[in-house]
Amino acid sequence: MKSVSNEGMGNWPYIIRISAQKGGVGKTTIAVNLAVSLKLRGYSVLLVDADSSNPSVGLHLGLEDSTSGFVSLLKGKAKLEYIVMTHGPSGLAVICNPISMVAFAMKEKEEENAYNELKKSNYEIVIVDTQPGYFPDFITKKINQTIVVTNPDMPSYMSAVRLSEYFSKMGVPHELFVNRVNNKKYEISIKEMEGTYEGEIAEIAPEDEIVPMSIASKIPACMLNPKAKFCRSIFDLADKISAIVGSPIEI
Repeated sequence: MKSVSNEGMGNWPYIIRISAQKGGVGKTTIAVNLAVSLKLRGYSVLLVDADSSNPSVGLHLGLEDSTSGFVSLLKGKAKLEYIVMTHGPSGLAVICNPISMVAFAMKEKEEENAYNELKKSNYEIVIVDTQPGYFPDFITKKINQTIVVTNPDMPSYMSAVRLSEYFSKMGVPHELFVNRVNNKKYEISIKEMEGTYEGEIAEIAPEDEIVPMSIASKIPACMLNPKAKFCRSIFDLADKISAIVGSPIEI
């Protein structure tokens, strides 16, 4: 994973978008566990559920009863400090979204204002879980890097390639997280990905039953069983990010 400069953006917070072009690849699982892993390393971390179509961070953390969240910040109905919740077991700061059947629209100006608020926050690392797809050009100036999540099947991977081409064109630093790898003959090999993806492969996570177990129990996998293979991949990614952003600030 390449180092990313914060020049011109302020040293903190370091904003990471967890992205995917296709739904169902494990984007939220990666976002939740990476945020918890970095929090356990001593960083002040804010996890934001900015998925306008299928918000589910709260379901992963047992915070599904939230009645406000990123949509409140987006629509100017609440300031950031009033919508932050705390995940008790980890101490992680979280902005959820109400679990609703109705998707909410994000106007560019509203989204820009919301990201401005995130950029002005006092957290060291902000992780944003997003809806599948592209994002407006102005966000490229607000974030430090994007992690594109894919599975090793053809539809998922080709959608990730299209997204990577867009990010490269926009000058957005991005890496690939290959999730749910079984090393089957019908899967796209890591070697093939290395030859076709416009960026680096940040991490490879195996298919692991700890993930559905953690979602069912509403306990992040990296807390439920830190020794699980999936969790080791998350910890490795957290170590790489730590090398980029530096040590947590001692207060």
